[in-house]
Amino acid sequence: MGEIFLILWVLYILLFFYSLRYKNNSIVDLFWGPVFVVIALYSYFFESIFSLSQTLVTLLVTAWGVRLFLNIFAKKIHNFHHEDPRYTLWRKQWKYVKTRSFFQVFFLQWVLACIVATPIWLINFASGFEESIYLTFFGGLIALFWLLYEARADGELAGFMKNKKPWDICTSGLRSFHRYPQYFGESVFWFGICVIASQISLFSFIWFVVIFFLVRYVSGVPMLEKRYQDNEKFQEYAKAIPIFFPQWNKLLYKK
Repeated sequence: MGEIFLILWVLYILLFFYSLRYKNNSIVDLFWGPVFVVIALYSYFFESIFSLSQTLVTLLVTAWGVRLFLNIFAKKIHNFHHEDPRYTLWRKQWKYVKTRSFFQVFFLQWVLACIVATPIWLINFASGFEESIYLTFFGGLIALFWLLYEARADGELAGFMKNKKPWDICTSGLRSFHRYPQYFGESVFWFGICVIASQISLFSFIWFVVIFFLVRYVSGVPMLEKRYQDNEKFQEYAKAIPIFFPQWNKLLYKK
C-alpha cells in the first residue's frame, strides 16, 4: 500500500510546482477523479484476487473518475491556465500564498483522497473473504444509477452553458428538483461503493459520511452558493428549490 501513497504524493508535488509556474491552484481539481482511478487500478491489479466485488468497484470508480476528469477538462480546455475564481479569492486573502497553497490545497487533497478511497482499499486489498452477491449487486446498482445521474446533470449543464447569458442560471431538468444534483449524485455514488465494501467492514460507511460532509458543507455546495449570492434570479430560485436533497414529490403534481 505504501507505494501507491508515494505515487500519489509525487503527483501532488508535481501539481504544486505547476501551480507555482502558472499561478493556478485550480489544476488540483482536474486530477481529483484520476487520483481515484490510479488507486482503484493499482489496488486491483497488484493486490486483489479479482473477485466480482473487486472488479465491480474498480470499474465503477474508474468510470466515475474518467467522467469527472473529462467534465472538468471540457470546462478548462479553452483557457487551461486560468485559475478558478474560488482559488483566486484565496490567493488574494492569504498572506503566505505558497505555504498555504501547498498545505491547504495540495497536501490536504492528497490526505482526503487517501481517506475517501478507504472503501476501495478495504475491498481490493481483501483476500479470502466470503463474498456476498446481494451486497455486491445492490451496492453496484446504487453506484451505477447515481453515476448516470451525475452524467445527466453534467450534460444538462453543458447544454445550458452553450447559450448562457450573463448571470443566467440553469433551473431545468434535474435542477428543477434540487440545486446541486451532481453533488448529491456523487455522495450517493460513494454510498453504493461503501455498501459493497461493507462486506469487509462496516467502517466503510464512515467514508461516505466524509464525502457527504465535504461536498455539502466544505468544498462543493458552499462555494457555489457564495458565487451566486448576489444573483437575484438565483436567490428566487433558491427559495423554491431545495439545496441538496431532491424534491421529487413535484413529479406527482406535474400535469
